[in-house]
Amino acid sequence: MRIKIILYLYLLVFISLPNVTSAESLGIHCWLQSPVNQILCFEVNDINGKYYSLIGEDIGEKDRYPVSGSALFDENNQIYRLEFTQNQGNINVFENAITLNTTTLNGNWTDDSGNEGEFQYLGTGPLDPDQIKTLTKPRAKRKK
Repeated sequence: MRIKIILYLYLLVFISLPNVTSAESLGIHCWLQSPVNQILCFEVNDINGKYYSLIGEDIGEKDRYPVSGSALFDENNQIYRLEFTQNQGNINVFENAITLNTTTLNGNWTDDSGNEGEFQYLGTGPLDPDQIKTLTKPRAKRKK
């Protein structure tokens, strides 16, 4: 009887998990986070037309760090809302919030330390190394 209950619980958990395999890749998309001149490139996965998963990298002048987050389409305001974590090694961790125009994919960002600026869409990646070098300097200081 105990084995039946355990199997039943496993079945319930398995059935209630979201179907991650149904996510469709929309490709790699990149933005410039001004004025700190960080490039963020995400593999964007469409979960269901409203929710999106984001995984990628934060590209600085000399370093690269992993980033991950999520997005949703806000039907009431007709914008995309993104959130992601920038973990810059032993230096800093920033939680970011972005709103994006649905036509241009440009927007504004803010983080949990009070930093803010423009979030400029650069197109699909991967980006050309010369473009990265040009865009990532000079870098403004970010509040910690």
